[in-house]
This record gives sequence, structure tokens and C-alpha cells, in this order.
Amino acid sequence: MSQRSCPMKKNLALAIGLALSTLAPSAFAITDEEGSAALQFNLAPPGARSLGMGGAFIGLADDATAAASNPAGLLQLAAPEVSVEFRTSGYDTPYVDGGSYSSAPFSTDALNISRDSENIGGFSFLSFVYPQENWALAVYRQEALNFKTSFVSAGADDSAGTGFIFPFAAAAQLRDVVYGVSGAFRFNDYISAGVSVNTHDFDIDSATLRTFQSNGATVNLLTTQDGNANAIGGYFGLMVKPNDQWQFGLTYRAAPKFKYNAAAYRNGTQFLSKPTKFDSPDAFGLGAVWRPSDQLSLALDVVQVQYSELTDNMVSNFQLNEALPVVQEGIAPLQIDDGVEVHLGGEYVFTNFNHPFSLRAGVWHDPEHSIRFQGEPIVRPVTDAVANAVLFSQGDDELHYALGFGWAFERFQVDAGADFSENVDTWSVSGVWRF
Repeated sequence: MSQRSCPMKKNLALAIGLALSTLAPSAFAITDEEGSAALQFNLAPPGARSLGMGGAFIGLADDATAAASNPAGLLQLAAPEVSVEFRTSGYDTPYVDGGSYSSAPFSTDALNISRDSENIGGFSFLSFVYPQENWALAVYRQEALNFKTSFVSAGADDSAGTGFIFPFAAAAQLRDVVYGVSGAFRFNDYISAGVSVNTHDFDIDSATLRTFQSNGATVNLLTTQDGNANAIGGYFGLMVKPNDQWQFGLTYRAAPKFKYNAAAYRNGTQFLSKPTKFDSPDAFGLGAVWRPSDQLSLALDVVQVQYSELTDNMVSNFQLNEALPVVQEGIAPLQIDDGVEVHLGGEYVFTNFNHPFSLRAGVWHDPEHSIRFQGEPIVRPVTDAVANAVLFSQGDDELHYALGFGWAFERFQVDAGADFSENVDTWSVSGVWRF
């Protein structure tokens, strides 16, 4: 282990304790463990059909998945139906793995970036819808979040030889399973509204381990985030259909906050345990559908996601290090900016078959929403802000491409879809049974 200068996270245990002890429990948010740096948070609607259309479904919402995307659309169903989806995702999580950074001027261009690849799959959605002429009810289960990553980093060097970010091992796993009830009401031939109330079962389990030398002794420092929590959330949806060619949708997602525990251990002895929280982002969406013919539907969604809620009043393990004379002025916090998703998709139905066959395609813009160090740190011989600026430097906007197909029979429909981007690939198969 290098002993050049005074290593950037050498007094990490002290920093964590001092940082967390100065914050009120009600203000806590997700911590800045390295495993949190690249969370993949996808708010795309469920179902292989919407996946194949690039997630453009707010204005369409005409199948059982509307229960968890735009409940106002449930009134478009003509008969009771059950929907089930199997979805699998492949995540590539980028992380800093060696290389160097520059202190003056500050630059991360020479860092080495590696990727951890994980695959997660399972039954992600199940619903039952009971529609009537002017109202509809639905119950559903949705896997809203399922993410994991694990990697070992070689750390990084200051190209000037004045500092060293120690190697570390990090792992994180998060899961959010939602159980909900949705209802919709038709005001007239043109306007309907819906609401969904749901309960979330949230699990988080993450850990970061560092081994380094301090005053001639080996220190094993372990920081963790762990817990299971339940909370209530909901959706509101509106659907407006002025004529057979145009249809518009509006949704608001009120997401819950989950409380869990952050802890730290030095050589196996716990010295810190504090409550914190995971604040899921709220989202507001608008959608429009244009049907130039009976066979073709074109959909556009614009969704504002409040990603910044994830890092409001973030618990910092590193930036309030009283081993330094003062807290560095000019240090910007770790943040996620709010983002705007734009989804564009289309569906063409071949009605000349005995059983209609559909082809779908879509594209959508996924704004960068990994935790990042905002701004440029004031560099001094030793500053944990520089370490955060280096380790939390990944993330870019992504463009997703999607395609899919569906085949409808008298009482049954099967759909398949796929969505591809640089860091996340998703495949889905879903079925609908009408009775």
C-alpha cells in the first residue's frame, strides 16, 4: 500500500463518525458509498408491449399494465383480463479502476474505467383488471426496482504524486416490489381519470471494504447500508380522447421514502450506526398518441423525473473530515440532477391475418442520473472531496433503442420486446388472458 503524502481516505473512520453525528436523523439521505455511484433507476412502464415501443405508453395505456402506468387507461379495456410479464435485464456498471487524475487543473481524463456486468430476471408484473362501462378496478404486483453490482477497484493516483485513493471492494443490491390497487372513472365520452394506491417492499444491502495502513497498523474499514422497509406511494392518471385519431395522457407518480440503517466497522468493531433513507424520485409525465389509420399508432411521452430527491441532504461519509483544519470551501456536494425522459414509439397492426400481428419500435432519451460530484473541487494536499470527485465521476446520457412484436388471439395475446442501450439491455415476454 502506498504511503505517499497523507492518503485521501486514511482517516475515513473518523470522517464518517463526525459527518453523521452532525446531522439530524430526519435529514438523512442515501450515503456516498462507492457502490451507490451508478444506481440504475428505470421508471419505464411494465409490459413487453410498452417496452417494444420505447416506453411511450402514458397516452396509450390500453391494456392491463395501465394499472401501474396510467390507471385512467383501464377504461379502454372491454373485458376482464389477467396480465403477466417475465423481464430480464443486463446491467453494465462503470467504476473507476486505476489510472490517474490531475490536481492542477483538476481532471479525470486519465482514469481507467472498468465495468461490472450483472443479469437479473424474473416475473416482474402481474395484474387483474375488472372493467365496467364507467369504472374499472385493478390489482397488481410490480417489481419496480431490481439492481445489483459488485466490483473491486484498484484505486487511483494523483499524476503529480501528491495523493492516492486506496483500492476498495464494493457491492450493492436494491429491490423494490410494489403491490397496488387501481381504480378509474369515466366522466364523459372524452375524459377519464384514475388513481393507484400501492405499498412498497424495499430492500437495500450494500457494503464497501477498504484495507490500508494507519500509524503502522493495518486497518480494515467496512461501511454498510442495510434494511427492509415498507412505505405507501401512488399514481394519478388522466386520459383525454377528443376524437378517434388523437389521445392524450397525464400521470403523476408520488414515490415513497424508505428508512434503513447505515453502519461502519473498524477491524470488525462497530463504531457507527445511524438511520438514513432512500428517497425514490417523483415523476410527472405527459403523453400523446396519433392514429393516422386503424393500423398505425404513434406515441410520444415526455417525463420529468425528480432524481435530485435521491441526494437531498445526502449523508456524506467523507466530506466533513475534522482531521483537516476546516471544511474545504467551494466543495460542491454529491448530487443527481433532475432529468427529462423523451420516449417515441410506434405500433403497426397487420389486420389482414386471422389473428392480428403487431410490429413495434421505439427510441428514448435516458438522462444521466448516477450520483456525481458537482463542480470542481479546490485541491489541497489532502482532501476527501477530491476522492469523491474522482470516484463519483461516471455517467452520461444514454439513447435507448427498442423493438417488439405481438400476436393477438380471441382470448389470449402474447407480446415480446427488447430495449438496448450502452449500459442496460432489457428483454421482456408478457401475456394477456381475457375472459
